[in-house]
Amino acid sequence: MLKKCPLALALLLGALSTHADEFRWKNDAPTGADTLMYGDKPVIRYMRAYDPSTKERREETYKVYHHVFAPKSGAPITKGAGGKFPHHRGLYVGWNKTQFEDQNLDFWHCRKGEHFEHRKVLKQSADSKSGSMTAAIGWIDREGKEVITERRTVTVTRVKTSNGPAWQIDWSTVLESRRGDIKLRGDRQHAGFQFRAAQSVADANGALYIRPAKQPQQPEAFQVNDRTDPDKHVDLGWLAMTCEIDGQRNTIEYFEMGAPNPSRYSERPYGRFGAFFEADLTESAPLKMTYRIIISEGPAPSGKEIQKRYDAFRKSRPGERKK
Repeated sequence: MLKKCPLALALLLGALSTHADEFRWKNDAPTGADTLMYGDKPVIRYMRAYDPSTKERREETYKVYHHVFAPKSGAPITKGAGGKFPHHRGLYVGWNKTQFEDQNLDFWHCRKGEHFEHRKVLKQSADSKSGSMTAAIGWIDREGKEVITERRTVTVTRVKTSNGPAWQIDWSTVLESRRGDIKLRGDRQHAGFQFRAAQSVADANGALYIRPAKQPQQPEAFQVNDRTDPDKHVDLGWLAMTCEIDGQRNTIEYFEMGAPNPSRYSERPYGRFGAFFEADLTESAPLKMTYRIIISEGPAPSGKEIQKRYDAFRKSRPGERKK
């Protein structure tokens, strides 16, 4: 039939080609996940389910986070529930000392009833250039009352690096107090915006790091003790982790913009890294956090290449630079 109708064949091939070169959202209400696809490959997955029906289900769903997938293979490169440190999950935000009124809640481990709840999708879009979602997320206390409303926007575009196609993930989180004055406290190991690699990286203890010039250049994790060296490894601006997952090397570049000083960086050989800072919230003064994550698959890029991308990130957002 198609041989006799070249126009129909052209339209079919054109539709398939367009589909392969576009972002689109795939929403799965029963599992509580929204997956951004590029063609037939997953890019990121917003994990929004909360189910306290059993202890096991609560532990699986007490955090709202994002899984990330490799740009070429489509393989998952982040960890979900379970494994080493089960509260570490994908790309996530939290503070283990969230202080207000007479309470001190732990929105990092979430062991005593505090948790995160997806409220609603505020905006969702996708086309040939990017895919984006803005969601409202509640930080809920042990009595079921909202402490903080988080408005999280995640936008993904396809960019080119020395390894070819890569994912550029722009992450913007706004935290608004619902309980008066709130102090966000903790330490670099248990607070802030962080990335956790797949469990296989922890099994191999195989995470290596790339840092800006004038920072330690050892590939192994540079681990700082907050008690003895609280002001070491601060205000880097960017940090990158490289690791093998399913036989493929992936590099995760972490760019920070406009965070309060000092911003204390953390890196671990099992694949968790990111930055933490202290901040105060009031109901009239929310906190905005801006980051860019770049995911590439292949040989690790050089520090100079990453520095160029970080400099471009800073130039693209002049209103959000540190003052």
